[in-house]
Amino acid sequence: MRKPHVKPGNSVVLDSSAVLALILREPGGNKVDDLLALAESDSDLRIAIGIVNWCEILTRLYRDHATMTIQELVALLCGVELVPFARAEADLAADYSRTHPELSLGDRACLALTKIRNATAWTTDKAWNRLKVGVSVEVLR
Repeated sequence: MRKPHVKPGNSVVLDSSAVLALILREPGGNKVDDLLALAESDSDLRIAIGIVNWCEILTRLYRDHATMTIQELVALLCGVELVPFARAEADLAADYSRTHPELSLGDRACLALTKIRNATAWTTDKAWNRLKVGVSVEVLR
């Protein structure tokens, strides 16, 4: 296992694209797999996914008639905190729409959660490297 680019004690927020890369065995998915394995041995590492991104993952799986069940997805992401979309995240995500109208609600929700948690967002979306939203981003491919 390669050690993922995460400092001890850091928090990571997974974008739906990162989780889908893992599920669909796309480039970058192996890094998410390594991160999940590291989290099993590093009690300081916190990994989260927002409920909006969870919905995006399930939507993609349902749309593509994937064979993975919700129970299998939950088992795959064992230890990953599922975070509600609360008022603070909603307000910040809406604010991002003014400066970055090209971002989807899922993207903005992930970035808002990342900022609120002072975490690093993990995504496969290369365009996030150019964003000026005050968060750390790790592009996986």
